[in-house]
Amino acid sequence: MLPLESGMGMPVKLSDELVNAARREVANTDRSITGQIEHWVRIGRSVEKVLRHQDIQALKRTPTDLTLTAQMRRTIEAALARAVAETDQRALARRLKAGRTVYQHDPAGSGVLERIDAGGKRTLGRLVNRHFVPARPTRSRAR
Repeated sequence: MLPLESGMGMPVKLSDELVNAARREVANTDRSITGQIEHWVRIGRSVEKVLRHQDIQALKRTPTDLTLTAQMRRTIEAALARAVAETDQRALARRLKAGRTVYQHDPAGSGVLERIDAGGKRTLGRLVNRHFVPARPTRSRAR
């Protein structure tokens, strides 16, 4: 449920289309249906803060209608990154606590994947034929 000002949740009616889209999305994430919808709301609220009204209207129609400058795209990307960071960190913590290996893009921006095993050991690498191959087998990093 989306929080009210008082911190209390409030039940809301959602379209079947939205609930079904969230249900499909959670199959690939570590979120509940409610968590997925709240995730989308956070992203939408973040984007609304940086886009012009006409860009929001164009985005509602179709993303191909957008004519954003490179600077505006960078601003939007940064806003989206901030919006999902909290959710991603919570999902990562839940997966690690469950003893699962987690894969994510390298936070340092190297363009490779980072594998985090259940013990917290971090190894950079890439996927080859759906198997993780360490970039440097002898080098991993811990945080």
